[in-house]
Amino acid sequence: MSATITRVALAGLVCALAAPASAQTVARKDLSVDGAVVIATTAMADCKAKGWPVSATVVGRNGEVLVQLRGDGTGPHTMENSFKKAFTARTFRIASGEMKSA
Repeated sequence: MSATITRVALAGLVCALAAPASAQTVARKDLSVDGAVVIATTAMADCKAKGWPVSATVVGRNGEVLVQLRGDGTGPHTMENSFKKAFTARTFRIASGEMKSA
């Protein structure tokens, strides 16, 4: 009888250890490509209305390029500069409009 009780106890212990651990997950919200396109085109239209020839870059959570648009009549350096500004704003967690040029 004690062998049966030992086996049942051992089986119960194995089942308890095999139960999945209760892990907490983190919910993330990522910007969709459609949202990134809207942001980039809106920024380009706003700058164009003000007479500023610019390029626009929208980056994702990890600073990866989601959308990049080069404005008409802009120099080649504007693409890299717009990426650097977007990446820096993302890493500092501030809006790019809050960044001041030196």
